[in-house]
Amino acid sequence: MLKRLIASTLAGAFMAGTALAADPVVIAFAGQEDLKNDAEYVFIHAFSESLKEHGIETVVHPANTMGKEEDRLDQVSQGLINVNVGNVSMLFKASDFSRTLFLLFIMADEEQFDAVMEKSGAMDRVNEEASRIGVRVPGYAMRGGTLGLFNTQKPVTKLEDVKDMRLRAQNGDQIKFFESWGAKGTVVSWAETPQALQTGVASGHLNPPSTVVAAGQVDLLKYYTPLDAGPVPKVIMFSDDWYQSLDGETRGYVDEATRKGIAANRVWAKEQAAYFEKVIADGGIQITPLEPGERDKFMAATRSVWAQTVPQDYIDVLSPYLQ
Repeated sequence: MLKRLIASTLAGAFMAGTALAADPVVIAFAGQEDLKNDAEYVFIHAFSESLKEHGIETVVHPANTMGKEEDRLDQVSQGLINVNVGNVSMLFKASDFSRTLFLLFIMADEEQFDAVMEKSGAMDRVNEEASRIGVRVPGYAMRGGTLGLFNTQKPVTKLEDVKDMRLRAQNGDQIKFFESWGAKGTVVSWAETPQALQTGVASGHLNPPSTVVAAGQVDLLKYYTPLDAGPVPKVIMFSDDWYQSLDGETRGYVDEATRKGIAANRVWAKEQAAYFEKVIADGGIQITPLEPGERDKFMAATRSVWAQTVPQDYIDVLSPYLQ
């Protein structure tokens, strides 16, 4: 009797594992299924193609069809969505430490970001916190290019040029950074930013060229200053329950697919950075690089208020790897 019970239990476990592997992987994101222009989909496509090589099907839900950012975060934490690609602001809800990764000027570009993530153990810290709400973060999909300053008023080539400029801020943290430069900040939702630029409520904002192109703001802005103030990622999120429930072989396929998806995204991001700069230049936005030594001034001013936005011990985790 005991032997039959054990055999029955093992058979049931095997069948459950097989069902998990056979079920389509549900993937959701906000963008479009566009390999030319959508960073999220570049990752998702390569991820899906890799899984298909092992007989694992995927179902992709683009364009917020599974809900907006907070809705998708809730669903991935509950296991209703297996894979979600979302905004970093959603990651902040899952991991307080993660805010440190996106401080302005803490990392210059994608290459430095990836190197710091690999060496510092920061991903383990993020996942320790995120797992408490059922989320696992295996990596990031980059949108191409780095954060720079767009504005409607004048060329910016040195720190002094931004004094008294009113900049659109995402949140209170960005206001602190802008104030450290001598500028003023005003929190404006992204949906209302075009009107703010047109009415003078804000004269500029911090973003990469890819965002300005995607948002159709090329005609609203006149100047762009590359600052290399940080890369622009989207967050890849797994349902932790789903991932942990996979058998070892299937989990290996998912890990392989993740690596391939991220690699494809990085190739795309590098190529697209130059493309998007050309688009804004062709659209009439003047690109005005900083004078020698001026980026160091922006960086020093920003770093002086880092500890006002995240705890110093968070910064200390990354500091040894930022050189």
